[in-house]
Amino acid sequence: MVPTGLEAPTGGNRYDRELLARLPVLTLLPVPLGPGGPGAPTGDATALDVALAARPDGSTVLLDGLVSTEHPDVLARHAHRLRTVLLLHLLRCDDDPAGTRPEAERASLRGVDVVVVTGRQAADRVRAFAGVAARLAPPGTDPGPPSTASGIHRLLSVGSVGPRKGQEIVARAVAELGAPWSLRCAGTVLTPFTLPGTTLLGPLDDVALEREWAAADLHVLLSTAEPYGMAVAEALARGLPSLVSEAGELPRLVGGAGIVVERDVAAVVSALRRWADDDGLRARLRAAARSRELPTWDETARTVGGLL
Repeated sequence: MVPTGLEAPTGGNRYDRELLARLPVLTLLPVPLGPGGPGAPTGDATALDVALAARPDGSTVLLDGLVSTEHPDVLARHAHRLRTVLLLHLLRCDDDPAGTRPEAERASLRGVDVVVVTGRQAADRVRAFAGVAARLAPPGTDPGPPSTASGIHRLLSVGSVGPRKGQEIVARAVAELGAPWSLRCAGTVLTPFTLPGTTLLGPLDDVALEREWAAADLHVLLSTAEPYGMAVAEALARGLPSLVSEAGELPRLVGGAGIVVERDVAAVVSALRRWADDDGLRARLRAAARSRELPTWDETARTVGGLL
């Protein structure tokens, strides 16, 4: 059970689509999103209740967290006859603290049979938040065309544009550094802004996005919370280093193929100057990115299939 609109270009939707493509045992059951807090729509309770009621006794149901974690009462009504597996891409209370109900999310995590998360830090967070031992199924990554970038100043952000992803922090650093620095942001714009040197591209199709990857010198992702970092993995698959925050799984994922920095304009400016001034640093980061081994989507599907 996933939110309607699975074609929207988000990491969570991509994960769900890859599972559906690789696990024939799964049947797609979309659940419409109802009203939620700012930036945090939640699954419609009535629609979720009806969808669960239609499942035969003994069925195993894989629930995307977006449609289920605000409705522990609905989950509880069906717990005696269904096996429920909750796929949590990110705790909603971490994504939008003002627009969600932590107690409802905690009760939902405790009320299902299995919780699946995408990163080790997320598993630790779920244990601390709800006392639940989550199972790990990291996202896969498709091989990408090898990056031939040899420049310095062309930055790329891939992902929804908003405060959680930190694009405006990088944009302010780019504006301070001035030309020839530039930042291009590919993804749905949740919170628009205008700063010199930055272009908000909106969501791109695969062909247009591949052009952006090919033109980039450095990928950036300064999230406040990030259970895995699929855009960083996409960059690594192309041999492209990333500038990342200390959030969640990002430092572990980027390893020696990137720069970890505070979510602070001055810190980003300093890191970008270091990247620009040190030829050896750029060569080492690019070599590390090219040699990075990443899980495949087939491995992800086998892990989730085993849990089901």
